[in-house]
Amino acid sequence: MKPSSYSAFTASFFTLLLALLFSINTAFAQDSNVVEIINSSENHTIFSELLAESSMDETISSDGPFTVIAPTDEAFKALGDELAALRENPDDLLNIVIAHLFQGEVSAADVEPALGITITEGDIQASNGVVHITNEVIQ
Repeated sequence: MKPSSYSAFTASFFTLLLALLFSINTAFAQDSNVVEIINSSENHTIFSELLAESSMDETISSDGPFTVIAPTDEAFKALGDELAALRENPDDLLNIVIAHLFQGEVSAADVEPALGITITEGDIQASNGVVHITNEVIQ
């Protein structure tokens, strides 16, 4: 194989590999409900815990459709002591969690201007709705 042929083969191979990995990830997301997508993310452990603590994970595991705005762990850590206070007050915790949940499917393009937040990754399809990732906590 000539060097230029090798480079073209290597580029084609990696393109095919990336496409395959993306399709596997997309297939997982579409087969999983919104809670399973959040629970499988290493960047959403706090939001996953808050969903469970508020029992909203049970609600949004149902048929839906739901739109979930999922703040990253970094977004929650930025709250500092306020996060601990939320966990100590079930009503406040529920209000914060509910602020990130919507009945029906809403696209990231519609969520951003409506809520005044930035979606860093949007329109992740789930079996019962859609998940959007943000670095902000809606309060």
